[in-house]
Amino acid sequence: MLFSIPIETHLKVSLLTRIIAKIIDLLLFMLLAIVLPPPLGPLLGFLYSLFADGFCFANFRGQSVGKKIMGLKVIHRLQKRPANFKESALRNLPVGVVTFFSLIPIWGWFILIILGIPFIVIEVYLIHKMEGGHRLGDVMGDTEVVIENK
Repeated sequence: MLFSIPIETHLKVSLLTRIIAKIIDLLLFMLLAIVLPPPLGPLLGFLYSLFADGFCFANFRGQSVGKKIMGLKVIHRLQKRPANFKESALRNLPVGVVTFFSLIPIWGWFILIILGIPFIVIEVYLIHKMEGGHRLGDVMGDTEVVIENK
């Protein structure tokens, strides 16, 4: 007798959808970092870049603002639950290292751009090439991006 165990599967999220979600989040980071006075603005932007995927309140469940708008969410790869702040920080650590430079006036922004562009290219390449669309941060946080079930 064969037993069939239902396994929850997720479709691979399109690269374009993930890029648009990340652009929205980067714009929010920049808005916080530039509009609010230093060091408050850059600090809030940096913290958002680390913990945004761990929001679990109101209608946000493992979603940054960009992912919420694009209908995506981050889940723990094995437990299939929304990401928490720890997993968000781990998965966004590579981004956080780059956005940390926003805390340094003038030169920090120059470094952020110089490091950020190649880093984004590498992450997009990994999303495109890796099975399941995982990027370095997903491996670090043991997470994956999926389409939100409504």
